[in-house]
Amino acid sequence: MITLNKELANKIWKFLGSPITALVFSILLSAFFYYLSISYKSPSFYNSPPELIATKSDSYLKIFYKSDELTNVYFTNLVIWNDGDNFIDYSDFVKSKPIKFYSNDSIKILSVSVHSKSRQDLKFESKIENNKVIIRLLEDEALEEGDGASFHILYTKITNKNNISFHLESRIKGTTNGFIFKDVTNFKKGEYRKSIYFLWSIIILLLSIRILTLYFYKKPIVFRTVEFVFIFTLIVITIYLTVQQIFFTTNLIWIK
Repeated sequence: MITLNKELANKIWKFLGSPITALVFSILLSAFFYYLSISYKSPSFYNSPPELIATKSDSYLKIFYKSDELTNVYFTNLVIWNDGDNFIDYSDFVKSKPIKFYSNDSIKILSVSVHSKSRQDLKFESKIENNKVIIRLLEDEALEEGDGASFHILYTKITNKNNISFHLESRIKGTTNGFIFKDVTNFKKGEYRKSIYFLWSIIILLLSIRILTLYFYKKPIVFRTVEFVFIFTLIVITIYLTVQQIFFTTNLIWIK
């Protein structure tokens, strides 16, 4: 049984009032709120592993692109989005340096099309130039936090090389490297925000009821061991989910 009596309260107050404790707490709190206050652009992209969708398995099956006969067709999904909390404006894109997605391996890009978007009024131009996919943001729009689009790209391999690597070049004002690769498969979808709010509310409610009730009746603030373990475990789990929500989730629910 854990009792929050006057003696324990004085020890906690003395510990919190220590200059070293106050300094460490101030630094951590300042760093935390500074991080939350930072507004930044984070143009990001991801392309899925190549997927074979058609192959010439015998002489009766033929695959044509225009007048050219193909032996295989592969698919990759290119996703571009703003992973920061500061919007990327239309003017931040350099017109002379659009987004270019390409491979230095022996492939031929066949087609590119917009598959899904975060907003219907978000418009992109996508075309193929010199065996490269060229993408531009249109109509004076902007990429807000979590905004973006996915593009379905079809290509054919000219050689038998197994591992085809792709590259993306871009120039975004206010960033050093433009769009950078982020593996969305390592992130979870941010679907638990309401649950986190609910858990923190439960923790505050449980502690408030116990402390205020006993304080009102002028009794020692006592927590049974089982209660303390339960609340402590709940706090640890909620902190873990909160950290996951802040640092390891993505709001790209529009990806299909």
